[in-house]
Amino acid sequence: MDFYKLLGVSPNASKEEIKKAFRKKAKKYHPDLNPENEELFKKIIEAYETLSDDIKRKEYDARRKVGFFKTKFNEEIGDIFNLNRNQKLKGKDIKKEIFITLKEGFEGVYKRITFTKNKICPRCGGSGKSENSFFQKCNICDGKGKIKKWVLNIPCVRCKGKGQIIVNPCEYCDGEGVIKVEAETNIYIPAGIQDNQTIKVEGVGNEVYGGISGDLLIKVKINKSKDLKIKGRDIYRDIKIPKSKAKAGEFIVIKNIKNEKLTIRIPEDIKVETVLKLKGEGYKDIKGEIGDLYLKIIPI
Repeated sequence: MDFYKLLGVSPNASKEEIKKAFRKKAKKYHPDLNPENEELFKKIIEAYETLSDDIKRKEYDARRKVGFFKTKFNEEIGDIFNLNRNQKLKGKDIKKEIFITLKEGFEGVYKRITFTKNKICPRCGGSGKSENSFFQKCNICDGKGKIKKWVLNIPCVRCKGKGQIIVNPCEYCDGEGVIKVEAETNIYIPAGIQDNQTIKVEGVGNEVYGGISGDLLIKVKINKSKDLKIKGRDIYRDIKIPKSKAKAGEFIVIKNIKNEKLTIRIPEDIKVETVLKLKGEGYKDIKGEIGDLYLKIIPI
């Protein structure tokens, strides 16, 4: 139990803050109000006695730091090797990047995505065995399924935690239980999608024996020139024009996000960079609200 969390204070809390928090908790959870709080009340007292004493607090902080990193390390290793038995085994997610035009992002578009994935072997059903298969004790982990790494026991990389390997495995998948296949799927990219936003397609990722398929994670990137930026719903674009045209205040023609022509009059006698705001000519958000276009006129 974390004493700081128990009292509701931060690890950097002062003695006065700890004392104030203790009084509040002690009043709330005193056994006289509810006998069921007796054990919790004892813990609150222990937390206060520890954190209010400089020496005890220093020793506790050292133990807490070691315990925290060990817990986090175990959680991360557990996630990597699927050690959480309460969680159903899931195949790895597949990550892809696709590029779309600004117009496609503005209007929404369907895209066909191709990718390589692990598929359950159709010959052995994912078991990795053939009719002539038999099991042999793994010589790396000596049949234990785990090897010692630092202070942890992690699944053996050869037998993948099973403690045994398959002799005469399925020839089609070489005992892996999965084969590599080319797959494809159609996705809809909604209008107003933001640059670098990820779309998740559930259940079409890598398959795994005895579990569920992973997901397909598609990062959408919008093709832009170096003279164009998108910030939320607004578009920022640079236009370079001759100084003679800037001085005379002539008209220029550009194309907006929908590929429509816009005729814009340049203010007369522009000598330095000038920003023109074109209302309603920007990008849009997922709710359909359209921003503005900020056109920076650069005389050269």
